[in-house]
Amino acid sequence: MRLLVAGGGTGGHVFPGVAVIEALEERVKTDVMWIGTGRPVEMSVVRPRGWQYKILDVKPLKGASFARTALSLLSQPYFVFKSACLLKSFKPDVVLGVGGYVSGPVIMAARLLGIKAALHEQNMVPGLSNRLASRFADKIFVSFEESRRFLPDEKVVITGNPVRRPFVEYARTLGHHKEFHGRDIGHHDRPFSLLILGGSQGATSLNRLVSSAVCLLAKSGVRLDVVHQTGKNDMERIQGVYKESGVNAEIRAFVEDVLSEYVRADLVICRAGAGTVFELTATASPAILIPYPYAGGHQEANARALSDNGAAVLCKEDEIGAVRLATEIQGLMEDRARLVSMSQKSFELGRPDAARVIAGLLMEM
Repeated sequence: MRLLVAGGGTGGHVFPGVAVIEALEERVKTDVMWIGTGRPVEMSVVRPRGWQYKILDVKPLKGASFARTALSLLSQPYFVFKSACLLKSFKPDVVLGVGGYVSGPVIMAARLLGIKAALHEQNMVPGLSNRLASRFADKIFVSFEESRRFLPDEKVVITGNPVRRPFVEYARTLGHHKEFHGRDIGHHDRPFSLLILGGSQGATSLNRLVSSAVCLLAKSGVRLDVVHQTGKNDMERIQGVYKESGVNAEIRAFVEDVLSEYVRADLVICRAGAGTVFELTATASPAILIPYPYAGGHQEANARALSDNGAAVLCKEDEIGAVRLATEIQGLMEDRARLVSMSQKSFELGRPDAARVIAGLLMEM
C-alpha cells in the first residue's frame, strides 16, 4: 500500500500520523511519503523512520497580518500545483491529512487528481485549515462526537485520536477487566503522586502557577511526590522554587517515558491538547486541565469534553490563582472515591484503538 501523509508542525499533528502508519505497517507492506513543514519536532520524528519526506512551505491563513494572509491566499494555487507534482511522482493509493497548513493544498490536489483522501481532526473544534480542506476530503476522521457540527456530517467518522503504541498496549491491559472501576489510586499510606506536564506552548505561565500552588500545599504540611516536566528554559528556576519550599520534586526538561509517569501518578495537571487528552483517557488518569488560553479555544473545548463527563476538572488560567488551584488539588487528595470515579470515566471516554480503526478505513478506501 502506498500512503501519503500531509501535515505536521507540532507533535499534536505528527504523532497521530505516525501511529496510523505503524498500525498500517502491522497489517500490510506500506510505502510512505510524508509532506510536512520542516519544523524541528516533525523532522526529528519523521526523518529517522526512513520514509520519503518532502517540505511544503505553506504560510498560515490565520493569526498573521492582513498582508501576510493575503499573500498566503494568493500562494495557495502554487502549493496545490506543487502538491499535485508530488502526488503524481509518488502515486499514492490514498492520502491522509493530519492537520496543519500543509494538509489543505495536498487534499485539494488529491481531489483534482481523483485520488482518495481522508482528513483527521484531533481537536473538538476544527481549525480553519481543516475546515477548508474538509470540503475536498472523501472521509473525515474526528476525535470527538461534538466535532460533527463543524464539518460535512455525511463524511464524518468518529475514530478518536491515535495515541502511541505503548499507550494502546497499556489501555488493552486495563480493558481486559470486563468491568473497569478505575485505577487503584490515591492511597493515604504514601505521599500523593502528582504529575505536572508543562505544555509545548505557554509552559512558563503554567509552570509558575502550578509550582506556586504545590509550594503552598507543602508549606501547610501536605505530603506530595512531584514529577514536573518544565521544558528547558524553566528547569533551573522551578528546581529552585521547589527546593526553597522543601517539595519532594523530580524536575525534568522532558519526560521520555511519560507513560510510566501517567501510570504512577494519582493526579495529572496539564494542558488540554488533543494528544494529551487521549493519553489521559488511555491511561485512565484523573486530571486537572488548564487549557492554553491562546489556542483559539481548541484546548478549552477539548477539556470540556472530559470535565462535562466527570473525568477531569477544568480550570481556566485567567480565572484561577495559586490559592484556588491548591484548594482544588487538596480537595481531590482528600476524596479518593472521586479520583477513582474520574479514572473510570476517563477510560470510558477513551478510544485507544483509534490508529487501528483509521488504518482499516484507509485500507477500505
